[in-house]
Amino acid sequence: MAENKEVKDVEKKTEEHKLDKKEKPEKRNIYVVDYYIKDLNLDKMVESNIKEKQPMILLEGDKVILEGIGSAFKKVEEKLKTAKIGDEIKLVLEPKDAYGIRTKELIRIIASNDFKENKINPFVGLQINADGRIGTVRTVSGGRVMVDFNSPFADHKIEVQYKLKKIPQGQEKLSYFVNTLVQKDKAKNISIEKKDKDYKVKVEFIDPKSQENQIYLGLLKATVKYYFEEPISFE
Repeated sequence: MAENKEVKDVEKKTEEHKLDKKEKPEKRNIYVVDYYIKDLNLDKMVESNIKEKQPMILLEGDKVILEGIGSAFKKVEEKLKTAKIGDEIKLVLEPKDAYGIRTKELIRIIASNDFKENKINPFVGLQINADGRIGTVRTVSGGRVMVDFNSPFADHKIEVQYKLKKIPQGQEKLSYFVNTLVQKDKAKNISIEKKDKDYKVKVEFIDPKSQENQIYLGLLKATVKYYFEEPISFE
């Protein structure tokens, strides 16, 4: 992402001109939606925030999509960029545009001692989180554990529908931004103060001594510039 720079004034009537400085990059949006994801191979509702859909994974409240960080399928994001409030986006996605194509490279053999060191008893079907990637234990044999890091829905065609409810701006956008990136079970309170054009965000973590706190703050500081023009500080 190019750094923000001022754009030199140019005459509007001039069709061909050169800019001495780069234009400021367009800030990313945050979208608030109702949605569902249906696996067409299994004929099952995978995810939704609509209880009546009876999904395998029910999200309570609104679905919040931060543009550009993979919180929605790429083709969905492309449609949201031109959508208006109240629009419904319905797509059928091929596996490559959905949960991906299954590959052998994502199947790993892990020593059972590695699980024991983390006080985990591996069994077939157990889901684990390794370096931010979710994997499923497929076999446990002879001190070796086979873990499949392919999505359970890899190679599957899916149907998705998203209804755009709002594109928040200003302090409301900042609130969605922070509350989406900081897990609910990690913070007991998040406050936002505005003075003139500056914002100050204070995150009170449940465990003040946890090393994860600095990771969350670092993520916020590194990402905020892509969504906001205003100066924002975190503590």
